[in-house]
Amino acid sequence: MTKRVGFFLAMLLAGSGVAALGQVVQPTPTPDPHTYSDPAMTFTAPAGAVLIARQVFALDALSQDLQTVAAWVLRPGQEDARTIQLAMESYTGPPDQWEAQFESQTHSSQDGTLIRDKTPMTLLNGMPAYFVEVAYGSGFDAKKEYAVVWADGQRGIVLSEVTRMGDTTSDEAKEVLKQVTAVRYPIGEP
Repeated sequence: MTKRVGFFLAMLLAGSGVAALGQVVQPTPTPDPHTYSDPAMTFTAPAGAVLIARQVFALDALSQDLQTVAAWVLRPGQEDARTIQLAMESYTGPPDQWEAQFESQTHSSQDGTLIRDKTPMTLLNGMPAYFVEVAYGSGFDAKKEYAVVWADGQRGIVLSEVTRMGDTTSDEAKEVLKQVTAVRYPIGEP
């Protein structure tokens, strides 16, 4: 009879998610709100960033226009709040031509856009990229975007910090955007 009660109790406890008979119940891991990761890249936003959106697109769901896959806010609710955006689009052309396509799309999407300081760089793991400064808008609505731009063989990718004109510098933006690694998108991955 004692074995039956012990078995019943163990089944009851196991069904309720409580550890029974020396078993340890592992919690379901929750994704780190500061990190976006997929088969070809990983970005970790600064500790003070607040995640406001994250979604994953299959390669065949990406369009020919940039789609935001993740966004964070630095200093939410403050006058000098800044947004970090990670955007992607389908792009299978030569990786060294992606920056020029990004520049062309940026010019055609916003009046008064000024692109300057296109600087070749490498990501933390050596992946080639460009650091680009974009200014747009006027008066109190003027914005500055600092973008790290690269292509991985399947996607064109833009990791950027957007802020009001004058609220940050390129060196500060590079610090915010530096925790990124990327590789060519693995063949056979969705």
